[in-house]
Amino acid sequence: MKTNFALLLAVALFTQITFAGKPPPPPQPSSGTVVLDYDYAGPNSAALFGLTVAPSGTIYSAGTAGDVNGDWHGIVLASGDRGSTWWNVLDDASLGWNTDFSGGIASDASGKLYVAEMLSEVDGVQSDRWLVRQSTDGGVTWTTVDSFAMGTVSALSGPAAITTDAAGDVYVAGHSVVSGQKVWTVRKGVGGTSFSTVDQGTPAFADGPRGIFAHPTAGIFVAGLTKVTIKDTIRLVWLVRRSTDGGATWSNVDTYQLSSSESSTAMGVGADASGNLYVVGSADVFSSGRRVSHWTVRKSTNGGNSWTTVDDYQLAAGSSSRATSIRTDALGNLFVAGYGAQADGTQKWILRKSAGGTGPWTTVDVFQGSNFANKRIAIAADPFGNVFVGGDGINNWLIKKY
Repeated sequence: MKTNFALLLAVALFTQITFAGKPPPPPQPSSGTVVLDYDYAGPNSAALFGLTVAPSGTIYSAGTAGDVNGDWHGIVLASGDRGSTWWNVLDDASLGWNTDFSGGIASDASGKLYVAEMLSEVDGVQSDRWLVRQSTDGGVTWTTVDSFAMGTVSALSGPAAITTDAAGDVYVAGHSVVSGQKVWTVRKGVGGTSFSTVDQGTPAFADGPRGIFAHPTAGIFVAGLTKVTIKDTIRLVWLVRRSTDGGATWSNVDTYQLSSSESSTAMGVGADASGNLYVVGSADVFSSGRRVSHWTVRKSTNGGNSWTTVDDYQLAAGSSSRATSIRTDALGNLFVAGYGAQADGTQKWILRKSAGGTGPWTTVDVFQGSNFANKRIAIAADPFGNVFVGGDGINNWLIKKY
């Protein structure tokens, strides 16, 4: 009996030691419901770039999709029943041109919709154009309110983000091309129609914005990346710019790196119910002979004058994770969406939450693999407490409701 007990104890200890030596598995929570799985015309590529909710509670999703002939369409879908059913409110395709709603979609306080579009000629003869389309009737009809020649025929430029402010003005951020170089560009539409360029960078911040947000009191914030030279090597560095006078003047309010010799990228901007600002993105470190991105959330409690990191996260240690967008729901909870790799390299959507905007950050969902063609996971929140997260699936776009 003693011998058998000793053998059992040895086996138990060996098992514990064996398992203790393995890296812990990544967290695998799963929540929410898939409310849209969209691929337009069969198994062709489709990418979601933006989500918004109108004051009526109608949800709008903007992206791009390929048809059976290989042509690309700009698509806007809508749902008036909290995601249960969807219909197409805009299918924008021009013969000989590829249409891409890469700048996303926004609604102002009166319910006007704006979608930001990149239009590139298939033959590459005419310059790419940056367009903004407006609907004043919930998506039934659309008109072009801005058409901006971006200075290139190589599809290297275009809008990346769009927002509206309390006055009904529209801001679109992206990059255009000047003297053969991509430059940070912000355009403003007064009342949503009279557009002009209000910020256009130099090669000193030569890549471009990724997110834009109109804070009710602190100003307009644009988040993206800038190029810097560190020890004769060009790095991309997290950059946040602010305008407190409606776009007339701008200043840099945050440049950030997790490692002084590595790259970082700001992707999205938002605020909590108390008005605190947040910028989300990723910051790289060099680890075990390779660069690894950390999911990064930075917060400002004083209108953007100073910033601190409040969430530094990886789905799996040693693998890259990146935050792309942020939103506060109707209950005051703060959500950040993005994507990351498990230890085996499999890519997953990630959704993290801070309860009430003050609680610790917890992982709400880790969801299926994706091709992450546009490397953006979008969020919108409706007036009823629902949160919608959308992004690329495998050659389609998906939306989940939480």
